[in-house]
Amino acid sequence: MSIKNKNPPITPLLRGLTVIEVLVLIGAGVGLFFFTDLTRAHWPWEIRPFNARFVGAVYLTSMIAVAMMLVGGRWAPARLVLPMLFIFTFVVLIMTLLGLGNFRYDRLATWVWFVLYIVLPINAAYHIWLYRRLRPADPTPVPAPWRYCLRGLGVVLAVYGLVQFFAPESASAFWPWKIDVFHGRMYSAIFLTGAVGAFVLARAAAPIEYFTLGITYAVLGFFTILGLVVVDASVHTVVWAAPGTWLWVVAFAISLIVGVALMWYSRAVRNEA
Repeated sequence: MSIKNKNPPITPLLRGLTVIEVLVLIGAGVGLFFFTDLTRAHWPWEIRPFNARFVGAVYLTSMIAVAMMLVGGRWAPARLVLPMLFIFTFVVLIMTLLGLGNFRYDRLATWVWFVLYIVLPINAAYHIWLYRRLRPADPTPVPAPWRYCLRGLGVVLAVYGLVQFFAPESASAFWPWKIDVFHGRMYSAIFLTGAVGAFVLARAAAPIEYFTLGITYAVLGFFTILGLVVVDASVHTVVWAAPGTWLWVVAFAISLIVGVALMWYSRAVRNEA
């Protein structure tokens, strides 16, 4: 891999696997979020409505981030997406190995799940190593306010993600619905992935990288809150007066706000170039 090209194209291998991943994420995200009952019947494990919509929101978010890498097709935004993709798939792989008893082995989706979560972290790790000597495509330093914001956000997300993984029931006790150990560990991947994205961009970033992280944060915040409202409209079990519920809502609202701000800033940076 030549280091003379500051923003080389991604490899055919990465592009090919990314196409497959986008298609899978479209099916999983759209299926769980918009066609919940139908998709739950074929999901690799028994998943209840709140968890189904939340996981659907997560996969819609992942779809956007991975699609940005596919459409961009170059080191920027792959420099951002590859580490996020690796940490998410690796943590989910560990969660899978720790929770093998939760899976339904009579469902095809289970075996597809195992294949994907073995291949994807290996593929991401390989390409991170392949591009290891490349500098950021746009080495312009991030302005101090955004640098402090991203680093602070990264620390908060990383700490909470680690607590969520090692003590999932305690870490999610304030959530609007009850989270078991299996799903709690899976959800830790979301926060650790967000932390990695923040840390990657804290030093330097191209406009497309600001936009990619921004739309990732924004989509996650929007669809998680929407999913909670939609499910509770049917089951009426969320205690809206509880402080924990509003803490959860505010946390994902901050994700939405920061995401929109990053998208706006990416446009400002692009116009100044």
